[in-house]
Amino acid sequence: MKPLHLCLAVAVMLVWGCSFVVAKLAITEMPPMLFMGIRYVMTGVLLLPFMLRERSRLWQVFGISVTLGFLHFACGFTGLLGVDAAISVMLMQAQVPFAALLAVLFFGEKIGWQGGFGMLVAFVGVFLLAGEPQTVSAPISAGLIVVAAFLWAVSAIQVKRLGVMDPLALNGWVAVFAAPQMLIASFLLESGHGAALERIGPAIWFGFAYLILAVTVFGYGVWYWLLQRYEVNRALPLTLLTPVFGFLAGVWFLNESAEFTRLFGAIIVLLGVSAIVLQPGRRAAAKS
Repeated sequence: MKPLHLCLAVAVMLVWGCSFVVAKLAITEMPPMLFMGIRYVMTGVLLLPFMLRERSRLWQVFGISVTLGFLHFACGFTGLLGVDAAISVMLMQAQVPFAALLAVLFFGEKIGWQGGFGMLVAFVGVFLLAGEPQTVSAPISAGLIVVAAFLWAVSAIQVKRLGVMDPLALNGWVAVFAAPQMLIASFLLESGHGAALERIGPAIWFGFAYLILAVTVFGYGVWYWLLQRYEVNRALPLTLLTPVFGFLAGVWFLNESAEFTRLFGAIIVLLGVSAIVLQPGRRAAAKS
């Protein structure tokens, strides 16, 4: 990979990792589902030109919007309210072994001993993090994040079945379909909407800008551009930087704890995820 392209790839992982910190700051000032609903409206407007060029298979995209756009983010962001960003980004890595298991069930993919061992190690790491003091005090929040990780894995199966589609158009349609779902759920399940809208401050506006422009437009745009130019087995390992950046960002910017229990659990999760992502069979299948 050319040095400039490598720098772009690392920048994407940094942006994605830090998104947990940005989201944490924003949803402390606005109910999480309300925040996501408004973000989706803005995203849909911004990506409208891409959406108009891709209007096929919308029923399948609607299904993805339910699983990924609504349920995944509703659970993940609501859980993030009660758990540190550094822990959240690691718990969310359960999506990798979940996705590997679902790929076996739905597509008959083979895991192999390395993948099976990686899943076991990753889940052990998740259990270690679930047992650390701050997470134990908020079991529902931690549980919601693990559920969100599973829902992400389900959506990955849906996206694979969808086939090739412009990623910006897909993000736009998911946003349009998910916006009413998220807003209706917010008004049914959350409170304090009026006060939150009256006191919209820099953290919320920055959250909107960051998640829409940096995460969606820049992040996904650059990532798919790189995947079109390089073998998957050269690009995929770079995604392991995302939880590392996310954990460090939580510790650095939010002054979250980096005690031994957390570090040990985080390392175990990363080792397990690495074993799954880097296994030769998985990378060869991804390349094809």
